[in-house]
Amino acid sequence: MSIDLSVWLGDAGMLAATPTATEEQRAALAWRRINDKPLHLTFRTPAGVTLAAQIVRVEADSQATTSDSAAGLGPVRRCVVFGVRNHALKTSTVPDTNIGEGYRFIWSGSEYRVISVMTTLGEVQAVAESVG
Repeated sequence: MSIDLSVWLGDAGMLAATPTATEEQRAALAWRRINDKPLHLTFRTPAGVTLAAQIVRVEADSQATTSDSAAGLGPVRRCVVFGVRNHALKTSTVPDTNIGEGYRFIWSGSEYRVISVMTTLGEVQAVAESVG
């Protein structure tokens, strides 16, 4: 069975192929991808402040490595957290994802720490890792 991606995306399919799409339009596309596999995550800042739960998408990195420390060897798992920024189309507005380096969250029974944050047009992507 093959899936017609343009049908799944609807009008967004044409939008995705448009190099002149606005940041708000790209944010709407990111929000659509997030809602295909949404996850409510609660982040804790490096200062210890717990933020309200946010809707994001998390994808696991398929590579596992090990970390050597005074406590011994431990597995390192990475994931990418996808969020939105500057989303404002028609009648709906989605709040910007609040995530930064050093933020922590629990996912799949492990605590992850954000090690890198990248912002693009309408989207934010964060790489996080869990050791142990």
